[in-house]
Amino acid sequence: MNQQSPQQFLESLQTRADEMVQQSQQIQEQLGSLTETATEGGVSVTVGSNGALQDVQFDRSSMQRGPSELRAAILRLSAQAQGAVAHKVAQTVEPFAGASAMEFLRTQLPAEPDEGAASRNDDPDFDDEPPRSYLR
Repeated sequence: MNQQSPQQFLESLQTRADEMVQQSQQIQEQLGSLTETATEGGVSVTVGSNGALQDVQFDRSSMQRGPSELRAAILRLSAQAQGAVAHKVAQTVEPFAGASAMEFLRTQLPAEPDEGAASRNDDPDFDDEPPRSYLR
């Protein structure tokens, strides 16, 4: 068995503490730059690593939608982006958190977004053309 002096033991604790601080700073930097953007029908929503809304963009075609449809699109895209960024956060933290912590964390996350899922723009019944007026 390896006998350490009290001084060696304290030095090894300090070394480990310094490593943990460095890892924590590294994770904070990585998480600080994580974002996720979801786009559909001219509406684009970006969230940060904490899930907070950072940006909403509308193109000209999206302005033809009514308020309730825009609201629904923003909420749907926000949830989609928040789910995706949560999984990115989990992947970033995984090397440092350990298996049991990650197992618990994954049970708290929404289902991972399906990259191949059809959007409303893929729906043949969805018409994103602005309504045409027959009035002159």
